[in-house]
Amino acid sequence: MSISNDFSTKLSSKLAGGAISRRKVKALAPSSTANLGPGFDAFGLALDLFHDTIDIEVVPEHGVSMTVQGVDHELVPGESKKNTAGLVASIILEAAGSREGLKINLIKGIPVGKGLGSSASSAVACVLALNEIFKLKLCSEELVTLAAQGEVASAGTAHYDNVAAATLGGFVIVTRDPLKLARLKPPPDLEVAIAIPKVELPREKTKMMRNILPKSVDFHNVTNNVSRASLFVAGVALSNIEMMGQAMKDSIVEPVRSKNIPLFDSVKIAAIKAGASGVAISGAGPTIVALCNRTKVDTRDVSRAMKDAFGEGGVACEEYAAKTSSGPKVIEVR
Repeated sequence: MSISNDFSTKLSSKLAGGAISRRKVKALAPSSTANLGPGFDAFGLALDLFHDTIDIEVVPEHGVSMTVQGVDHELVPGESKKNTAGLVASIILEAAGSREGLKINLIKGIPVGKGLGSSASSAVACVLALNEIFKLKLCSEELVTLAAQGEVASAGTAHYDNVAAATLGGFVIVTRDPLKLARLKPPPDLEVAIAIPKVELPREKTKMMRNILPKSVDFHNVTNNVSRASLFVAGVALSNIEMMGQAMKDSIVEPVRSKNIPLFDSVKIAAIKAGASGVAISGAGPTIVALCNRTKVDTRDVSRAMKDAFGEGGVACEEYAAKTSSGPKVIEVR
């Protein structure tokens, strides 16, 4: 789904004359995990683990210029239209018809290509900052629509799950054509154990992981995924972490993608044995996430168990315990 003509017209109307109310804005957006088992391209959960920070300054020279710093900065394109944040900025600046330009400094805090919404976070932080600069007063759907266009630079097409989670915070359900968003507050005792294995994946990992997905799906597997996705949402609404975990079984995507993550089955078993309620690949991987009820288990024990399972197979791994995030924020305005 691309930006509709109606939305383009609405954006241009809001930007008429290129009026700029702020000269410099800094914003940040959180990491996120998507799919959560059966919710392919529909579920997203914001994580208070890593953040991308963006500093945008209005400058006299027309156009968008970029610098990229921080974690894995060498893997992130510095050319504006090949960067998720830069592409979003280019779209907005073009719609504004402004004679001035934008100077962007992107500070990466989210590891690139690990399935934690790195590209989405950059785009979301950019949209949030530009919303402040141009005083666009965009609604949630408009913010997500714009940020999702940035994903075209990374994955070749717009994606909404990570973007929606990073924009709204908490747990978000996304539907498309038309775009609709539903945000639910995660259970207060929910924590997420995270294992990031150090494995080599292609530079365009997201595209590759989408290309290997089946072109047709067995009806029985679709039924299984729909019922589990429904149960997961019920678990969130009821603050029942165990129910959420029981629903994190995927009959369609995980069986294919897990083949590209060494020791996946062993790591999953280790997490459940350590007390996790449910385990899934985070987005396109290779990160693995496990939902935990902090009143019943130490989340750090679960993440350590996953790390040990990777280590026993000779794969190095970083382990984390995270809470959910309430979403992005503007942290400086000048």
